[in-house]
Amino acid sequence: MNFSFLSESKEQITITSFPENYQFFARGDDNKANINISGFVNSSIDSVIIKVYHPEGIIRRSATLSRKNFSIDIKIEAIKHNYTMELYTKSKNQLGKECLVKKATHITVGDVYVINGQSNAWAIDYDNIYKDSLVSSYAKWIRTIGAMHVYNKPAVSPEASDTHWYIANGKAPDIRNGAELVGKGMVGVLGMNIGLNLVASQGIPIAIINGAGGGGGISFYQKTIDNDLNTPYGRLYNRLEASGLKHKIKAFIWNQGENNAGDSVNSYKDSLNKLYSNFKLDYTFEKFYLIQTPPGCNSKSGHQTVREAQRQFADEKMDVCILTRHGFTENPHTKNGSYFLDDGCHYHAHGYKVLASWISSQAEFDFYKSKVNFEAPRLINVKLESSKSLSIEFDKQIIVKGGGVEKYAMYSAKDYLFASNNKRLTTIEELVIDSLNPRKLTLISSIPIFNKGDKITHILSDNYPLTQDAYQGPWLINPETGVGAVGFTVTIK
Repeated sequence: MNFSFLSESKEQITITSFPENYQFFARGDDNKANINISGFVNSSIDSVIIKVYHPEGIIRRSATLSRKNFSIDIKIEAIKHNYTMELYTKSKNQLGKECLVKKATHITVGDVYVINGQSNAWAIDYDNIYKDSLVSSYAKWIRTIGAMHVYNKPAVSPEASDTHWYIANGKAPDIRNGAELVGKGMVGVLGMNIGLNLVASQGIPIAIINGAGGGGGISFYQKTIDNDLNTPYGRLYNRLEASGLKHKIKAFIWNQGENNAGDSVNSYKDSLNKLYSNFKLDYTFEKFYLIQTPPGCNSKSGHQTVREAQRQFADEKMDVCILTRHGFTENPHTKNGSYFLDDGCHYHAHGYKVLASWISSQAEFDFYKSKVNFEAPRLINVKLESSKSLSIEFDKQIIVKGGGVEKYAMYSAKDYLFASNNKRLTTIEELVIDSLNPRKLTLISSIPIFNKGDKITHILSDNYPLTQDAYQGPWLINPETGVGAVGFTVTIK
């Protein structure tokens, strides 16, 4: 077949739809994505030809033109392959030669995940290990669009409006001291590890679009107008709108709450409901993954009200799956085993990797037929057995896991996991897990302390007593997954 590049072809054809380099498409139930190529030609063009370079050869589609417009649909499969697509024209006066008009490379197909929230969704590479030479070979199958952008600054150009596609980068802008405010193609350590895990387990490309802002209370993330590039909501909306993926999201991951310490339960829940309602209006996602805010960040008031608001929110929504950051394993890369940085708020890579493992494992359960549900154990019931005995039942089996960090091994679950009326319980003699119903835990006190109307809290404050050290256990966890039980504050009835 004769072939040439026709320099004047661009004047003879107007392309209205064609993939971009590195563009990602969401697969359908048939494991394929439909890609439309369309446009207009003048009367000198006889036909257009599309070539798709597939592992098994070249897929060729052509259209003989009887009118000026054309539209050709191509289906490509979700596999670990970088597709190349080429558009040719054949002119009536070019003796059958095919002339290359447009080409796109590194096109992929797979599943889409969106992250939003503050700094622990942003997930800076504090350990500086996400360098190109050190990242898994699976990283080349993770895509993203646009740039991460700090939450509390107006649009930084040109990154705020960027809608180009990239191979994802495991870094996030290092916003400490204002060093970096934006980062093209970045998804952060958490986002990168969710992608790596899913590429490895499912054998398909994954899109991770991280709209987190690096800090800020939930009010910063509320909607103003759709594409307000001066706000986190508008910037994420602009990226998802441009991606063509806003109605094809597997899971929307919300990881925020540290900056709302001290909010009342109703205040935070109302804000979360407002935000979620706008997400539901603007996007289509199969699941909403809510990451409950853990102890940490040295708040004087603690985060127990935020945790209770998040628990209630999850219980009230059918498509919400709640995970926690309770029960992380000991960090093998620090001398004392801590997964926190010295600030007691943010994580070494180990912490983000553990959370990413739990999130991706939950995705495998929800979407890919895994049999293990990684959702956090949820509260079912608190029952007053007597003035010295209180039973707590979860929807999954629980066990007691000691603090993973040696420094905190002396802290026992019976002394530090529960509080009544915002005061830590100090007279608990024993925590008993029912041998016949391992989802049920009974608190046994040495003296009468339990009364109807009391408020019982599971996980009270951010730090160990009389210290500035962020709480890192003991925990109640599910023995199969290691995921810690949901924190709560409820009234004894």
